[in-house]
Amino acid sequence: MNDSFEQMKLVYDYIKFHLGLYLATPPVFVIVAESFEVKTLVLFQIGLVSMIVIYGLSGAHAGFFMGKFINAQWTDTTLKQFNAVAYTARRRNWHHTSYWVGLAIGVLFLGAAVACKHICGSPTWLTMPLK
Repeated sequence: MNDSFEQMKLVYDYIKFHLGLYLATPPVFVIVAESFEVKTLVLFQIGLVSMIVIYGLSGAHAGFFMGKFINAQWTDTTLKQFNAVAYTARRRNWHHTSYWVGLAIGVLFLGAAVACKHICGSPTWLTMPLK
């Protein structure tokens, strides 16, 4: 039982780590976009908003999951209930894969904004700054 409790604390720390990544990644993208002078382009902003939405959904999913166990009175069966739902492939994939999907979308749209700014001769609605 003690090993299971320690493992649960590791899962909790792992989820906090991912939440930190969700919070830190979009501002880094804005800093990089600013260095390429594409921060105000619609194309970049579509990717940034998409990334934030994906991270928000994944973070909320993780928060609700952990909240069920952290904010509830523990009984003799709480740890068994946690183990039954915490270590599923579905849960692991939801949190892990969503970070990489958001990152891929961010990189794709950042790259597209930079490429369009430097390659496209005339501005299009995707490369025009928002006013």
